[in-house]
Amino acid sequence: MATTSSIVSALKPGFRRRSALLDRSWVAVLCFVMLVVGGRGAPPAVGNGGSGGVELGHVESHRTEKGTAFRFYKDVHYPGSRGDQLADVYLPETASGPVPAILLIHGGGWVGGDKAGGRMVEFATFALDEGYAAVSVNYTLTKFAGGTPRGSKIRGAWPDNLYDCKSALRWMKRIASVIRIDPGRVAVCGGSAGGHLALLCGLSSSCAELNQNGGALAEDNSVRCVVDFYGIPDVRKFETYSLMQEADRTDARALALASPVEHSSKASPPVLVLHGEADSDVEFLFSEDFVAVMRERGAPHVFKVVPDAGHGFGLRTAGEDLRPLVAGFLRKHL
Repeated sequence: MATTSSIVSALKPGFRRRSALLDRSWVAVLCFVMLVVGGRGAPPAVGNGGSGGVELGHVESHRTEKGTAFRFYKDVHYPGSRGDQLADVYLPETASGPVPAILLIHGGGWVGGDKAGGRMVEFATFALDEGYAAVSVNYTLTKFAGGTPRGSKIRGAWPDNLYDCKSALRWMKRIASVIRIDPGRVAVCGGSAGGHLALLCGLSSSCAELNQNGGALAEDNSVRCVVDFYGIPDVRKFETYSLMQEADRTDARALALASPVEHSSKASPPVLVLHGEADSDVEFLFSEDFVAVMRERGAPHVFKVVPDAGHGFGLRTAGEDLRPLVAGFLRKHL
């Protein structure tokens, strides 16, 4: 699991703290100067739709490897299905007005992973370089005795994991004026288990049964487009032990609700599917079948086959730079 230090080491700091070199009496002055230089000051409180008001909290100024200046808020609370969850918020520093935003959902087999993982930082900084804001979220994971899947299952994550992600989407729209994003221009992106949840977030906005829990329920559940890296489009073809309670695993209705392919239609937002032909964790055939269904139903989509790639690749593989493709898709649809 990534830590704050690992995130910071992956970025180029926009400033360096020097409090260790100063007399303690000047610490308060230094903090004030840092806030003034950042041009922001303390963020306003916003209602989170859950446990009262929250603040975005402490802001850090950084630059991406390409030099894009941004503000970073770590561990911001948002209202989830069973209580508050945490989000990392990345906001462009020089944006002149509301910007499009991308909700990032980490992978980890529905049992692990973190919003601050390396792939999430990669996607977030890519988004910033393209002029977008990014919000990377944690969500409910399946719980096991002893903390590992080797132990007995205590509680399956489904459907709370999806409710959390949908809550995060609505929360982003609710606080759009605070974080200066355009609530009508939000995309969702995820990989593996996060790809499964991203697909569901994007394709099930009109499914009342999947939009009834969590926070900020007054906001709409729609997104402009979806970016899916090797997600699971049909859980009926996949091992669901790490996703569901035992009763749901044999419930045809629950399995259909949890399968993004069942929510795909001509009215769906555009979907970019990226999958490696050598994937041994989530079979490449799953995405092929999914794309065939979208084609048959007239659902807008782009399918990118990544030759020789296995599971878990990011925006750059050993043989190909995928950033131009993803950037072009987002420019067209977001």
